[in-house]
Amino acid sequence: MTRAAALILAMALLSPTPAGAWHRKTPPALQITPANAGAVAHPHWLGYRYVIFDSDADILGNGNQGRQIFAFDLQERDRTGLLSIRQLTTGPGDSQRASSGFHGKPIVFDALVPEPPGTRQIFRVDLAGGAPQPLTRGNGNSVNARMDDTEHVVVLESNADLLGNGVAGTQIYRVDLKVMDPTCPFPCPAGNAGLTQITLRPGTSRNASPGKNGAMIVFESDADLLATGETETQIYLANVRNNTIVALSHGPGASRNPTLSRNAGQIAFESDADLLGTGVGGTQIFLITRPGAPLEQLTLTPGAVSEQPSFSSKGKALAFLSTADLARTGSVGPEVYSYDVPHATLRQITNAPDTTADPTYSAGFFTAFLADGDLLGNGSTGLQLYLVNLFALQGAVPPSP
Repeated sequence: MTRAAALILAMALLSPTPAGAWHRKTPPALQITPANAGAVAHPHWLGYRYVIFDSDADILGNGNQGRQIFAFDLQERDRTGLLSIRQLTTGPGDSQRASSGFHGKPIVFDALVPEPPGTRQIFRVDLAGGAPQPLTRGNGNSVNARMDDTEHVVVLESNADLLGNGVAGTQIYRVDLKVMDPTCPFPCPAGNAGLTQITLRPGTSRNASPGKNGAMIVFESDADLLATGETETQIYLANVRNNTIVALSHGPGASRNPTLSRNAGQIAFESDADLLGTGVGGTQIFLITRPGAPLEQLTLTPGAVSEQPSFSSKGKALAFLSTADLARTGSVGPEVYSYDVPHATLRQITNAPDTTADPTYSAGFFTAFLADGDLLGNGSTGLQLYLVNLFALQGAVPPSP
């Protein structure tokens, strides 16, 4: 039996578990993207209802070109039984890496623009439609925007020196959407109200993730921000309220891809460093379960690669990829796993035949990820976007939202 067939059989044998109205009509596994979805990338959950992603294909058959942002509506799919996808951007540009908060009303993303020539800038667009509005227009690239769950704060990385501080490299910025002038992208000649620069040291600081209201921001940096002699990428936590930055990891070995729960109480990241002296090597997932708690090592498999952690909004569940056979099912990975933080239990979500990537968690009930291999046997090729309903898994004790 192929691994794809094994996944189908496993899903068929799972009995549904009673759940709230959001989940009663959602099958255990669902392919979100149609067969003609092209190169799908960067899926991101908004609360329980929407998954946003980007694709270079003309998914809706409207003749559009370029990479665009799309939104899948799970509630509408469950109501009608049909895939419900809307296109949020148009034109020949290259739009990608969309993000939003719980409700997904405003969505931020970065796109290639003609002015300044050849740069990428941050835009905001309404889920209900309308023309995107620029948030940045700096003389450099501003990318990888992430919005807090209340949708009031955006964090981003930029090499454009948006505040004119003269610090080389890529820096982390925080935008307060309640204060900024929406008619004047940063840097704004009339003043940069709402814009704060979080890092001020030459190097590359990136992959920022904000907690509620952006008061806490976790990110990675190779800039040795605390001047302690770090020579590799490490994880840092910035507290905007008291203007402090603390290091959460130390070399030798790089640490990457931090994720922060909505209340900023839980932090997870991947690291090549032996942070707790376990000696297992490889790339492992590390976890902080509450403020002030000690660092925990979630995976302990020698030589394996465990990466790309993604929290549910309140931090009660964590999805990640691993090449290790963590559940001892014979998988050769990478596969998606779900870790229930309060119960300290691990579950395997996928058994895909080839590539699995970019897991993302909803507010607690669903996971989504990219995988190839035609997992549901409908003839699809290439990477497709799939959803798993944890409430429909037999014996599940899914984390509460």
